[in-house]
Amino acid sequence: MCELRKSPRTPLPRWHRGRLLLSGLLLLVLVWQWGSAFAIEAKAQLAQVLIERAWQQKLDAPELDVAPWPWADTQPVGRLQWLDASGRVRKDLYVLGGGHGEALAFGPGLLQVGAASQPGARVIGGHRDTHFAFLQQLKSGEVLRWQASDGQWRRYVISQRSIADAAQGDLWVNPDADSLWLVTCYPFDAVRAGGSLRYVVRADSVPAAAGFAHNRRFTL
Repeated sequence: MCELRKSPRTPLPRWHRGRLLLSGLLLLVLVWQWGSAFAIEAKAQLAQVLIERAWQQKLDAPELDVAPWPWADTQPVGRLQWLDASGRVRKDLYVLGGGHGEALAFGPGLLQVGAASQPGARVIGGHRDTHFAFLQQLKSGEVLRWQASDGQWRRYVISQRSIADAAQGDLWVNPDADSLWLVTCYPFDAVRAGGSLRYVVRADSVPAAAGFAHNRRFTL
């Protein structure tokens, strides 16, 4: 019987081994990026669940300060909705207190003008590429709703959309006029953030609040 002999394995060329090593490194980088993106998305989703739970607790006990997580330096202070012509909710956002970095990372931030729980002007800021990206779709006459910690919903009709230059002056708001002012950076498709232009949407209560004789300056 003939004996079968295994032919010796030919070593891979150096260039081929280098290509395999490079492919392996690229695969590791891709897996790491996917994992990072998944972790960020999971963190954002979990944050919204915790914020929603904190808001429900706030509605049950409006006098309490309810942070969504123990180390948070902000808390939900309101709920903002955009309604279509049929009354269907097209956008539903929980608004956090303050316009600092942590608040704006997880939702729009209320920049205090009047009392959060009382009818009056509310200036709300948000990022143009996340929570306030929908502002570019809003049209005059459409309806927004605001829920304060008293649990009551108040309706507002969009009356004005404008572009302001923060470098040229401040936004003047009457703190006693029951209105919403939604502010974000502009343009929406800007490659680089940090410009001075702001997109401002004003909505007045139904019926619209009258009188803007005693406006207060508000820095954009």
